[in-house]
Amino acid sequence: MWRSFKGELSIESNSIALSAQENILSDVLPKKQSITTDNVGIVEQNEEKQEEAEANLIENSTVLQQETKTGSNKSKVKKIDREVKQTTQTQRKSISQNMAASIFDFNSKVNRHAPELPSTDGIEYPRAAAWASESLNNVLKDEKGRQLFRVFLHDSLAEENLSFIESYEKFKHMTSPADKKQYIQEFFEKYSPYVNLSSVALQKIKETAAEDDPNPTAFLPAVKEVNRLLENDQFPRFKRSDVYINFLEKVMPRSYADKWATSFEALVGNQVGRYYFRYFLRNIHAEENLRFWEAVIEYKQTKNKSTAMLNMGRNIQKQYLVEGTTNEIFLPFGLRQVIDNRIETKDVDSTLFDEAVKHVEQVLKNDPYVRFLQSTEYNDLLVKLK
Repeated sequence: MWRSFKGELSIESNSIALSAQENILSDVLPKKQSITTDNVGIVEQNEEKQEEAEANLIENSTVLQQETKTGSNKSKVKKIDREVKQTTQTQRKSISQNMAASIFDFNSKVNRHAPELPSTDGIEYPRAAAWASESLNNVLKDEKGRQLFRVFLHDSLAEENLSFIESYEKFKHMTSPADKKQYIQEFFEKYSPYVNLSSVALQKIKETAAEDDPNPTAFLPAVKEVNRLLENDQFPRFKRSDVYINFLEKVMPRSYADKWATSFEALVGNQVGRYYFRYFLRNIHAEENLRFWEAVIEYKQTKNKSTAMLNMGRNIQKQYLVEGTTNEIFLPFGLRQVIDNRIETKDVDSTLFDEAVKHVEQVLKNDPYVRFLQSTEYNDLLVKLK
């Protein structure tokens, strides 16, 4: 009888626990679903607008064809046709922008407020330039570096990733169970719909949401995933972004740019210099050489002889060394085969592309570098700098 009673007590306790979980999650999840429903509604409205725009285009095109058949002025028809197409393209662009805002904006229908650019007061060029070679963690420790990175993320519609990391730092220090539950509810409202997390990471958060005193360690898988995304994807793009380069321009003395006239190494070793050199190379259809050079620099920054280095080496091979690819670079006979064989046998280390880089540097020095020093891009920059 005691065993029977004990079993019933255990079942009842489990039922109470499950009920508690359902109550907590029912407070959290419906709000997330309502946000998603709002977004779906907005997308449907935008799709209707797009269909209407396309219908107008078809109707106008039909009228134009009829006018053409009746012998109306052909030049007038072409002019009107261009205007119709331009109007429709503008409508589609507006619709796409509205859809993007509805997907990424926390408030769905409210414009996202852009964060302010950090002031250049009190910051010298070496400090800002060092962000390009430091880890993301070190950049985030710098108040101005963090703010500039935030501006970049906002422009990339990814600001919620950094906001989530910052909010978790506050969550770790919470002691009140009520405050913790409030944070978890805000997480499902503000971050879960927009931060790309695995099902495993989300499940751990849901499990701790059902506890009387949520455990912050349940968020660690999610934090690691977002940090990895920031470090491996968004931070490298930040270092090449207009946001970062424009900020560097504001604090870089002209003496740095003057050195480029006598040193190719000084040019490609400078973030601003490389940015303008890349722009010049793009205009003469030779950008792939510098892009390969930059890819190898990132390759060398990975852990030597690691799986990550092998994978990055394969990506560089596919993008720049495969015959016929858009960004193919031309190497001396036999050099490409040596690299291919080393990648195939997984014999990769930091020296894999050394000979190829030497060849590319020589190609850039022989003609493009000389022409760049005479270009309007370089001379206009000299005028801008103090």
